[in-house]
Amino acid sequence: MIGLKHPWLLALVALVPLIWWAYLSTRRRATIRFSGVGRLKAAGRSWTVRARLLLLPALRSLAVILIILSVARPQRADETTLVQTEGIAIQLVVDRSSSMNQGDFIDERGQPQTRLDAVKDVVKAFVGGDGGELGGRQNDLIGLIAFAHYADTECPLTHDHAHLNRALQNVQIPETRDEDGTAIGDALLLAVERIRNIERRFHEDDAFKVTSRVIVLLTDGMQNRGKYEPQESAEVAAALGVKVYTIGAAPDYTEEQIGGLLFEPMRIRRPVEIDEESLQEVADITGGEYFRAKTESSLREIYAEIDRLERSVIEEERYNVYEELAHEWADVGGIRLPPPLLAALIAVALEIALAATRLRKIP
Repeated sequence: MIGLKHPWLLALVALVPLIWWAYLSTRRRATIRFSGVGRLKAAGRSWTVRARLLLLPALRSLAVILIILSVARPQRADETTLVQTEGIAIQLVVDRSSSMNQGDFIDERGQPQTRLDAVKDVVKAFVGGDGGELGGRQNDLIGLIAFAHYADTECPLTHDHAHLNRALQNVQIPETRDEDGTAIGDALLLAVERIRNIERRFHEDDAFKVTSRVIVLLTDGMQNRGKYEPQESAEVAAALGVKVYTIGAAPDYTEEQIGGLLFEPMRIRRPVEIDEESLQEVADITGGEYFRAKTESSLREIYAEIDRLERSVIEEERYNVYEELAHEWADVGGIRLPPPLLAALIAVALEIALAATRLRKIP
């Protein structure tokens, strides 16, 4: 964008007609008396006379106009935007034990889906947005830990949410019994370790500042594996200022089919055992909240509530970098124009040269 710093100075262009008046005024011309000028009139005016009356004042006028334009300070402004984000580091911890393979959740189309698939769909919407209640976490650092018997870092804390989503979709149920189980305490402690020093990565980055650290832990069972109890890990999180939101994701009952070869098959309902007391205690210790999700829709509502509770702050500052064009070459519409001051100097030099040579007047 090209503009003028002092556009009001262009009013001085109104003085340019004085230049033409000075050149064309007969009162300012030197005169020589002749007894007769008939032959001179018969000879007519040469092109040099006409050029002197037109070209020299035109060059002087152009030089004055360009000088006035330079004094008005033509500038090109390059707008630059500085976006400063106060973001949140969110460590997602997802249970992938065999019980998460139970198909007792219903998706948005009314079709049954496993608990793990429901979690994948909702977490994907939580991170990237769904166009509705979940607006997405585009400016936050998000990482992923999946756990069963052992806890594994599937994706470190990152702004690359596409990579995070791929890692989430690759989370699978354990293939062997040795890998199965529910080590909530170990998973929580690993999440605390991954998130505790995240500020160091962005200490010198003025564009992004970590304002809080949050863990969202989801499970559908009870602690039956691992070295550390959930409450022990929660104490460590609280000491480091890490808030933990816990989610119990399972219906009250699950249906199973028994019987078969000798007996008529029948379906029975078994209560789902979730250690809600421990999950609530973990949340209380760290200043978070505990939620219970019994359906896919309620799970989506829970993540929407966490999304509302933990929001990033984005500050956008715009500023312009100005380039002075009075003495700089400028590209306008694909045409490279010389600096006004240089053009004015050339016009004055040309006027002086012509007035002293080919267009010289005597007297």
